[in-house]
Amino acid sequence: MTYTYIIRKAIESDAEQILEHIKKVLRENSSFMATSLEEFTTTIDQQKEWINAQSTLGLLLVAEVNGIIIGMLNFRLSPRKKFSHQGMFGMSIQERFTSQGIGGALINELLNWAKEDKRVEKISLEVFSNNERAIHLYTKMGFREEGRRIKQAKLSPGEYVDDILMSIFV
Repeated sequence: MTYTYIIRKAIESDAEQILEHIKKVLRENSSFMATSLEEFTTTIDQQKEWINAQSTLGLLLVAEVNGIIIGMLNFRLSPRKKFSHQGMFGMSIQERFTSQGIGGALINELLNWAKEDKRVEKISLEVFSNNERAIHLYTKMGFREEGRRIKQAKLSPGEYVDDILMSIFV
């Protein structure tokens, strides 16, 4: 099924939906996420503060289908002077909305924003080595692997994945 979606900047009133989105993604794809559902204890007030902070520190986008947030991308510039030309992003899309072009649309929006924002020269991300779908998308969008931390995440006893650092220059 193909969905019609919109991409827009997040606003404070999105806090509750963003929390629900994050919890849903953590339930659906725990083996791809650094945070576990049990660890995710953000309150609505904390979420509102985080949303508001994004406007000065970076960018927070949401993807909506029929008024419901089903995806998001957050980018944050480094606050440290020597690293302030670059930042990291994270992205999540609910499983039933994957493979619809939404991830690519979120990344394109980030790249277009970054080209206009003179502070941004480099965009980086971290992705678990078992997340082949995401790695394929990032590579297709022009990101290149810069490094790999071997067995960085322990999914269960005896089951590890590497953490891959990828980036693109704007």
